[in-house]
Amino acid sequence: MVFGPFIGAGLGALTGIGIGSTVFSGDRPKDYTFLTEAADKNDNIRTPAVANVTDEMRNIIPLTPEWTYWPDYERWVMINRLIRLMWPKLTRAILVEVVKAIKPIVQKTLNGMPSILGVVEDITLGPHSLMDAEHLDPHITEKYFTLGDHPIRVGGMKVYRTTEESCILEMPYIWGSSMAVDIQVYMKLGPLRFVLPISISQVQFKMNTRIVLNMVDTFPCIGCATVSVLGIPHIDFRMNLFNGPDVMALPGIKEVTRWVIGYVLKQVAIYPNSISAPLMQNYGEPPEPQGMVHIFLEKIEGLKSTDLMTKGDPYVLLEVREGRQQHSKTVKSSNNPKFNEEFFLVVDDLEKQKLSIKVYDYDRMSPTDDLLGTAEVFFTDERIDKDEDTMGEKVVYEPYDWIRVPLTEKKMTIPLQPAGSNLLKSIGKAAFGVAKGAASEVKNLITMTAPEVTGKKLTTIHVAKPAKEVRELKEKQAAEQKAADKTKAAA
Repeated sequence: MVFGPFIGAGLGALTGIGIGSTVFSGDRPKDYTFLTEAADKNDNIRTPAVANVTDEMRNIIPLTPEWTYWPDYERWVMINRLIRLMWPKLTRAILVEVVKAIKPIVQKTLNGMPSILGVVEDITLGPHSLMDAEHLDPHITEKYFTLGDHPIRVGGMKVYRTTEESCILEMPYIWGSSMAVDIQVYMKLGPLRFVLPISISQVQFKMNTRIVLNMVDTFPCIGCATVSVLGIPHIDFRMNLFNGPDVMALPGIKEVTRWVIGYVLKQVAIYPNSISAPLMQNYGEPPEPQGMVHIFLEKIEGLKSTDLMTKGDPYVLLEVREGRQQHSKTVKSSNNPKFNEEFFLVVDDLEKQKLSIKVYDYDRMSPTDDLLGTAEVFFTDERIDKDEDTMGEKVVYEPYDWIRVPLTEKKMTIPLQPAGSNLLKSIGKAAFGVAKGAASEVKNLITMTAPEVTGKKLTTIHVAKPAKEVRELKEKQAAEQKAADKTKAAA
């Protein structure tokens, strides 16, 4: 008989497993389910002043939450009650996500092993087929796939004080479950088809984790959460083959299983390794800067002060990042102040940001200084281009040459716009030297070198207008030209 040795080996293995699991059945999983809060609610139960600690009590201590023997752990009774109320809904949601996560992994693994794929026809997790096969098994809908009635519990929480912008929590998780999962492996060997049923139940689980929350200044104020497992967790369960003997009761099986679980977790999650989950875009941190612009403020000419009898005391504020202004020195009693100062300003986005320039007159007799004028320098030029995809219009941003080419210096004479006061009949011009440094190929960071001040011809740079304003201006000019041509033709 061709399959005689295989059948004999199978029967021998099953007999050995059955006898072994019966002989060593005293090594049962730890049970985390019987510990309840009933004693907390019963006022008739009193803690004795002196009590002898028996061996049975000592064996219970590892099963209890951390707050029972570490005074710096806080109880989370409210959170555990909330989890208990939500557990029926959480169970269904968790099971759906588990199937979604496992199905592509199983299919990809089996497709990469054609020899096994030719033997395994399907693998089911409860009533769910992981290979999307059409089943002839009428009992597949009766298979178990449940997390049980006992919810996972938080065994307390310990918070560490830190001077950094982070919050460190230690939270042990305990789960004494009544979980039951039926796994069916449908196989085909020649003309024979058979099913290998595997049942996993009574999962007992305890794991202590450290959670680091990185705090940021924008809502919801938690950029990411980093989770580490403190030590190898305790995981125990029953695994029955053919709805019979418990394989985990055999000597060495439980130890091998724990070693495999510990080996896998050491590579990814056991401290100091960790798993980070972003809760905000880019972990709540601002994007990497695109560069740094180097400004050399030389002088202002022809400045009109707001004081009728004296000259002004001007100073300049430069800003690229909102709220991060750089302040020049104040030149006393001058309408043609000379600064000769250098500034370095970080640029995060060349398209959205600009260099904002504000000139103030220091007023020692007033709580606020007088704004004399403003100016803006854009880093890119906006233009309207045709969108080939939508056949409409799109805005195209092109960096100026002194931005696009590293270490390019640009001498600018920038007209100041009046601040709106009637006394400002004329505003001077601020002369700036602007340079861009060497761009990195990876991060496009820019480092600057100061430009030369003397021997350069000043050129006027007009502030770029928004694309919509440019388009409206062109339409207006075209309409005026059309009207002029029509009037000329009529004459």
